[in-house]
Amino acid sequence: MFFRRNTDKLFIPVLAVVVLLFLSYRPKYHLRSEMPTAFFPEQTASGRPSLDEKIAWAYWENALMDIQWKYPHGLTLPIDPPTEFLISAKALGPGATDPATRLLYWGRLQQIWYLPETWKKEYEFDWTWLSSPVDSIGDWIHNHTPRFMR
Repeated sequence: MFFRRNTDKLFIPVLAVVVLLFLSYRPKYHLRSEMPTAFFPEQTASGRPSLDEKIAWAYWENALMDIQWKYPHGLTLPIDPPTEFLISAKALGPGATDPATRLLYWGRLQQIWYLPETWKKEYEFDWTWLSSPVDSIGDWIHNHTPRFMR
């Protein structure tokens, strides 16, 4: 039973803040900063990176800077590369922006997109769930129910 006491005025707001903090501390997934070997499997014998490796790094950095924010962890990548998946030809030459090269690295990104070693999981405070709590509760139920319940 709930009794009115002077301490209730302090206890209830503290409890509400603790619940908000608990609900807002969530895992976030980010692409790892080091390029996976499956994205560029060829290894150079010398210590200097080849032009192909520099192009692969440029596309990987593009995925880090642009693609992971547009298509976060768990979303499917489209079949065709988006307009953001493009690198500059100034530093790497015209071969870097060749449509066949772009499609090659987009295909490699699609292959490794779902691998757990491609992503790192970090816990951080995320207050976006407050903008639409009903959707957030639905997502939470969907993510935390066993597979046989779906």
